[in-house]
Amino acid sequence: MNPLNSPIEVGLRVLMLLQVAFPERLDLNQLVLLDHGLLHSADLGGPESLHPPVPIRAGELGVRREAIEAGLEVMIRAKLAHVGLGKRGVEFWAGEAADGFIQLLESTYAKRLHSRASWVVEHFGELDEAKLRAGLSSIAQHWAEEFTVVDTPEERF
Repeated sequence: MNPLNSPIEVGLRVLMLLQVAFPERLDLNQLVLLDHGLLHSADLGGPESLHPPVPIRAGELGVRREAIEAGLEVMIRAKLAHVGLGKRGVEFWAGEAADGFIQLLESTYAKRLHSRASWVVEHFGELDEAKLRAGLSSIAQHWAEEFTVVDTPEERF
């Protein structure tokens, strides 16, 4: 099994977002957008991105939601995160053990991951979905550029 983007790896990223945002509760849409910002922070004017700036990274959002759901399931089963109904429907929040668990992670990647989670939550701190979407609109601008086909005279023949 590939550990990259596995339910455990994605769950860890989401847990860090929930832990930094605590006591706020986040819905799935917010988590999808924040996770994208966490991985591609340089696209948003933040610190160096954790993932390389590969072309057509817009396609990542298509699979990100499902991966986040699987990651959340792992964290909820481990009692590191909780789920319940709130103002925005189904919401998630960090469990009591989340802080201690995250502090046990000592790898350079884990530290960089937590730093990016802190940055993205601080930068988009109001966590209102409409404001998140507006703040992350630069991602959509990149998508338009990635999907634009350049029509040169040579290609027409």
